[in-house]
Amino acid sequence: MKCRLFLSLLLLPSLSAPAYAQQTTKKPNIIFIMADDLGWGELGCYGNTFNETHYLDSLAALGTRFTQAYAAAPVCSPTRASLLTGQYPARVGITDFLPAKTSRYLDPSAYLTINEVLAQAGYHTGIIGKWHLDTDFNQHPGGPAEHGFDEVIGSETKYIADGDYFFPYDKIGTFETGKENEYLTDRQSQEACMFIERNKEAPFFLYFSYYSVHTRLEAPAEQVEKYTAKLNNGTKEAKGNPVLAAMLERIDAGVGAIMKALEENGLAENTLLVFFSDNGGAGKVGNNGNLRSGKTWLYEGGIREPLLVCWPGKVEAGRVSDVPVYSVDFYPTFAALAGAGLPAAYPGDGQNLLPLLTGKGVPARDVFFWHYPSETGKWNRRMASAVRKGNYKLLEFYEDQRIELYNLEKDPGETNNLADSLPGKAAGLKKLLHVWLKEVNAEKPVLKVASP
Repeated sequence: MKCRLFLSLLLLPSLSAPAYAQQTTKKPNIIFIMADDLGWGELGCYGNTFNETHYLDSLAALGTRFTQAYAAAPVCSPTRASLLTGQYPARVGITDFLPAKTSRYLDPSAYLTINEVLAQAGYHTGIIGKWHLDTDFNQHPGGPAEHGFDEVIGSETKYIADGDYFFPYDKIGTFETGKENEYLTDRQSQEACMFIERNKEAPFFLYFSYYSVHTRLEAPAEQVEKYTAKLNNGTKEAKGNPVLAAMLERIDAGVGAIMKALEENGLAENTLLVFFSDNGGAGKVGNNGNLRSGKTWLYEGGIREPLLVCWPGKVEAGRVSDVPVYSVDFYPTFAALAGAGLPAAYPGDGQNLLPLLTGKGVPARDVFFWHYPSETGKWNRRMASAVRKGNYKLLEFYEDQRIELYNLEKDPGETNNLADSLPGKAAGLKKLLHVWLKEVNAEKPVLKVASP
């Protein structure tokens, strides 16, 4: 089903393609939308009955929804590094969120980021929103401009961990002007639509990175009141966080606005539109469905993410894929889509997903790795490495060297540890994991000594 028909069914205005629309023979545009801390179970298309995600659900109906899409880490900075470099965070050396004061950053001299690859293939590139791969806001040695983005809009200019959701913003660059009570998520979405409008005549890559739904949770009062009433008046099944639901509704509206902007400019059928999250939902405020734990843990709730991919006429509409995919895969996928070449010596860790997306094949890889030494948080109990091969996933924790083994096909909630009952399987996966840790020169965790 084409976007035009579907959007008209959603009661969006009926639009005719303008004369200046890109022809589908031109290289396709790429819009990658990243939510922050959005759990696997927050969207209606993933079974949530409390939150209202009308447009995201329609995006799933227009394209393919993945049930086993993984972030490369259970926190934001390393996952973002994996997206931009196509490499495991352990190889890059950013395996935890970057604190306000750190010598670590994504080094422009060491990495060819995906926007640079696409620029070489003739793409105009832009980032709107969160970067979090350089927190030296005076020198900015590893900021998005230093990595070659043509447009840098609304990225952080101060450390923004606790949020900056209403105008006037004091931690966001290029948003010096705005309206009273303007909501940051809405402003980002407006900027994305304007980016589409001004770059409609040539192929573009937009990395659109929402700051929401990261804590602290904050949203317009009228939306919060709506969900508070819904929670208070609902049945036992009506479970949710009213503030997070309100934040997500504004993201959802923004995605709808982007879909409409593409349609109005005749770009919908020549644009790959991707929606993803950087890690699982946080603590008690997020909803990770039936998955175990959440952000900062290598259990499924920390690393399995919602992933929606839409490209009308190319990616099958209404499809649900159970094939495991990984955030390092976006890099080679986008490069292949653009017809861009990569340096032969570049150590890419991802796989091109275009055959999977277009129904022409599945990735041969069946092994996935994670490493979380918690170099910033220094959470002893969460320091772990993990490997998934086939349906089996092994976690090795550093505090007590314990091994946990799960069959994710039968036990996606990781409730039944099989390490003792399947010692051969556990030993084989542990050996595989250790070979990988050595290969990528993974940083060894430094355990925090407990106070006497």
